[in-house]
Amino acid sequence: MTTGKTIFLPQIKRSLATEELLSPAEVFDRFREDFEAIGISDALATTMNNHPWALQRPIVESCRLTFADYCSEEGSRAYIRTLALLLTAAARELKLPTLKLEFALAKGYYGTIGDRRPTTEELERVRACIQRYIDADLPINRVRLFAEEAIKYMEEKGDVDTAALISDSGRYSVILWELQGDYYYILHQVLLRTGQLHLFDLEPANDGFLIRVPDRRDPTKLAEKELQPKLFKALDSQHRLITGLSVEDVTPLNLLIRSGKATQMIQVAEAQQEKQIAAIASHIARLHRDKGVSAVLISGPSSSGKTTFSRRLTTQLLTHLIRPYPISLDDFYVNRAITPHNEAGQPDYESVYALDLPFLRETLRGLVRGEEMPMPRYDFVLGERVMDPRNTLQLTEQDMIIIEGIHGLNPIILTDAVEASSYKIYVSALTAISYDKHNWLSTSDNRLLRRMVRDVKYRNKPPEETLTSWPDVRAGEEKWVFPYQEEADVIFNSAMVYELGALRQQAELAISRVPEMSPVYPVAARLLRELRFFDPIPEKLLPHGSLLREFIGGSSYRDR
Repeated sequence: MTTGKTIFLPQIKRSLATEELLSPAEVFDRFREDFEAIGISDALATTMNNHPWALQRPIVESCRLTFADYCSEEGSRAYIRTLALLLTAAARELKLPTLKLEFALAKGYYGTIGDRRPTTEELERVRACIQRYIDADLPINRVRLFAEEAIKYMEEKGDVDTAALISDSGRYSVILWELQGDYYYILHQVLLRTGQLHLFDLEPANDGFLIRVPDRRDPTKLAEKELQPKLFKALDSQHRLITGLSVEDVTPLNLLIRSGKATQMIQVAEAQQEKQIAAIASHIARLHRDKGVSAVLISGPSSSGKTTFSRRLTTQLLTHLIRPYPISLDDFYVNRAITPHNEAGQPDYESVYALDLPFLRETLRGLVRGEEMPMPRYDFVLGERVMDPRNTLQLTEQDMIIIEGIHGLNPIILTDAVEASSYKIYVSALTAISYDKHNWLSTSDNRLLRRMVRDVKYRNKPPEETLTSWPDVRAGEEKWVFPYQEEADVIFNSAMVYELGALRQQAELAISRVPEMSPVYPVAARLLRELRFFDPIPEKLLPHGSLLREFIGGSSYRDR
């Protein structure tokens, strides 16, 4: 079992690097026994002098190399990118419509074959073809072609979206990956050989397929599949919207912006989102009237837009003559002196046990019963909860509480009385737009860009610090947020089809502040490359009520 740590190699002498023009993969082989002694048996991704550097690419200067295995973020990303390459190779060989990976789902990745549901027999043929590539342990070579050559090649292969992406990038030449004489355009590093894909599976799912990958905590077994019908419904709804707008990929999105239609696209996306919020509010109003629902619970991962969503929902509920009262779970933290600690010995504010659960349950139970309850305020400077006897709340028949926080859907915070009187909403930015059929945008990257822009704008927090803390944030989400998303009565997707263009200017400025020597620079470099495929959208085009303004600034909801 691998450790998941990135391995730092002492500086490679120039003579070793240039005498034989060794690649990182060859350097790794020379030190393989040393790596295996500490549990690292394979290198799936690498950096050279803190820049992403393909395992296949010769080293031409003295450098410091790092190697990442599957348990690392970059290693696991390289693994799934290589699977995407082999999916495309299998589709070409079997003369199937283009296979497209759409989004992460059920601890795997959901994809489609053309515009129809694949048959079980087709998927078995694809799976067998990929397994044959893996068993053959074929080399994957890094090659550079002139852009016009690459465009012509992709058009001949029927990958017109990839050809358009290369053309739109404006690059003189591009890097392609060669497998058995065929070429593929994958934006970031892939594995050195097909045989490094030690485990995968392919099975039918909804109208497409699910490709399953190893568990990062234990790569010897597949990640346990989770049924996520509500999450799929939200993602599929977003996919239908961008398909209807003809902006499934970044290139048509950019062309629409250049043609002067960005304002209309923004208006349609914003109207669609407001329509969803209004529908949720109408449903809550009916439940309030017919079943006495008096509590709305809102949860979601970091930078999903929970705050603006809850305030826009409040506005919609007011149109139904319901008075919502916001309650932040942050006000129910235990005093800092008794905050639980994580494995590293640091205060764990992400833990549900950082909340005063008995007090929280008692308060919520009393409120839904119509009792007058004292309401706390947490003083983050003192690290203590402050109680003001004048600050109380009692609900009437026209009132409702809106409880927002990452633990909002965790059953542990609820009593039976609150459970019976509640409506649960999960909010997340479920990105559906792709670069092309073989390259997709990670939803976690989307949220990270939002968070980085917001931290600079409102918290004076250096981007390097945001990037450094992100793995801990993600670990907290995996433990305390994602397991409860299917508990929601509805999932609200806060992602906007145009948002990477709107975030680009501020995000670029933030990323440019990350020092090249920083341990998180490789992540910053990857994000910057992804951002630059999107044409910038002027901030002034966004309405002040847009959920995206929670991050870029100028929100009419922020200071309420």
